[in-house]
Amino acid sequence: MYRYPAPVSGMPGAAPGPGHSAVDRDDRERDFWGHHIPSLETCLAEYAAGPDENTEAMLQVVSPMNGARILDFACGGGVTTAWMAARGAEVTGVDLSPDSLARAREVLGALGLAATFVTTLEAAAGLGPFDGVVGRFALHHTNVPEMAPQLARLLRPGGAGAFVETFGTNPVLRFARQSITGRFGVRKLGTDDERPLDRADLAALEAAFGRMTVRCAQMYFLRILDRQVLQYRYPRASAAMGWIDDRIGQLPRSVPFSYFQVVEVHRPLREGGHAIPA
Repeated sequence: MYRYPAPVSGMPGAAPGPGHSAVDRDDRERDFWGHHIPSLETCLAEYAAGPDENTEAMLQVVSPMNGARILDFACGGGVTTAWMAARGAEVTGVDLSPDSLARAREVLGALGLAATFVTTLEAAAGLGPFDGVVGRFALHHTNVPEMAPQLARLLRPGGAGAFVETFGTNPVLRFARQSITGRFGVRKLGTDDERPLDRADLAALEAAFGRMTVRCAQMYFLRILDRQVLQYRYPRASAAMGWIDDRIGQLPRSVPFSYFQVVEVHRPLREGGHAIPA
């Protein structure tokens, strides 16, 4: 586990840009993901390959799952939902893209699994409270200080959550994202509104849930160079970069160097000496 230092006073959060509202951003995100839905075959292949190490670390936070009610936040094509349903969870997947949810239903149907899908957190609230909440690469598409309390309210007292997220805590990767991505043949992935998490976002998550820690099960530093620039075209280079990243990941206090990290949150059973109402 890693504990980030407190954010610097005045550090910006993920508020919408000038002239843009949260509704505008939701509309842009909905449109983007409606046009970037992975095929059924792609989703089934990802399911068969199993969770990557960071995703498995996320899933372990809300395990054991048998009979547990778990919210899959921004579930997309439903692969994470399917992994949890196969482990016995009663999963509710929420996503603002109806097209993505249509693919998720296809994926679960093809695998013979069951889950509930809704398009709003308000609808999900009617199915809660939840024993756990997870999300993969979802929070950094939101205004975290606004979203964190909404998610925390859906989690029962004593419940846990975890999120695999994109982080801006590595200055080299932060510079590359801001100045190089989309230029010089370097791919740009994702939406215009997304923003990697920072210490202010982590502070907001801790304030909303009550307890927050960060870990990294697999280092993504040079692996990001491989993904963005080399695009996995050179297997030996990929293996070498992965080997170096794994060595970096073994160093003390190396978590902030990773582009992908796992945020773990817990909602306490008691607050200020009093039980929290369910």
